[in-house]
Amino acid sequence: MPRSVWPFAKLTPLLGFWRLQLFLLCIALAISGLYWLLQGNTNPTSQVLFTFIIGNCTWLAVTLSAPLLIKQQFPWDWFVYLAVLLPAAAVSSSIASVASRIVAGRTDHLLALDWFDIRIGTFFSLVTGVALFISGKAKARLERRNRELERQITVGNRVAGP
Repeated sequence: MPRSVWPFAKLTPLLGFWRLQLFLLCIALAISGLYWLLQGNTNPTSQVLFTFIIGNCTWLAVTLSAPLLIKQQFPWDWFVYLAVLLPAAAVSSSIASVASRIVAGRTDHLLALDWFDIRIGTFFSLVTGVALFISGKAKARLERRNRELERQITVGNRVAGP
């Protein structure tokens, strides 16, 4: 679809769709490794399913709310970010819980809320999301400083020019 008719101009991720999926796969493997170390669980299907569903849903919610985040100053940017991240993570955790039940073949009480799944999914989303938010803010600050330095160098070269 041409960029001029694509309705969501902000939905082009910085890393690209496939790099996001690769990043989510790495997170899924890390979470599966933690479950294997702590509980001896050797079936990573539910962790991989949860990671991809929660990761993509929260990425979409945060990307759509990016205009609100950009306009805010500290500490309001954190409040807005958490106000978007936590509900999106909880809703996507419940969706992932239903999908996990379908994949496992447990269709009885399919739409019953599993609070354990929601808490765990929201917790991992919070940890990962906060780390990404901090690194994104630092990267944006460094890019701003680089642009400012480039502007000062350009102005300095014009003043001291031949």
